[in-house]
Amino acid sequence: MKKFLICFGILLSANLLFAYPADVTPIPNREYIPALHQALNNAQKSIKIFMFSARYYPQYKNDANSLILQDLIDAAQRGVNVEIILDASNWNRSNTLDNKQFADTLKKCGVKVYFDPPDVTSHDKMIIVDGKLSIVGSTNWSYYALERNNEASVLIHSEEVADYFIKYFEKVKELSTEKMPEWFLE
Repeated sequence: MKKFLICFGILLSANLLFAYPADVTPIPNREYIPALHQALNNAQKSIKIFMFSARYYPQYKNDANSLILQDLIDAAQRGVNVEIILDASNWNRSNTLDNKQFADTLKKCGVKVYFDPPDVTSHDKMIIVDGKLSIVGSTNWSYYALERNNEASVLIHSEEVADYFIKYFEKVKELSTEKMPEWFLE
């Protein structure tokens, strides 16, 4: 038993040594949009987004999706470097088509948009703001995710966590393309 307690203590100490320092705020369900809106509007240098599903419903001008889209356009217009990687699955044409509509709207306003490799599903839902703040969780940018579903996301204030996710984002961006994959246009 004594050996077990010593091993457990060593493992616990090692875990604490390598943990990322962070201030974490849960933002489930309808708390997500106000937190995201504030983060995007406070961005000064950069916004990096990795999103599985991003929707834009042109017929609804005041919904949560329009707010996100407008926040990203506003950020780009005030000089913030806004980049987004969207999923472009060769097995999920419907999601890819919806992501393309969102992408086309952003591209017209100066936002850099990338599509991940078609043979990989990028199921990420991640936003990194100014290399200091990360939002990660289950929340896609669709009507149901933002208005109806139970979703769990967190807002993380940590340069170390943001740096980790930026490196991950950049690695995937290297494999991504700015043009819609050719298979989609066929």
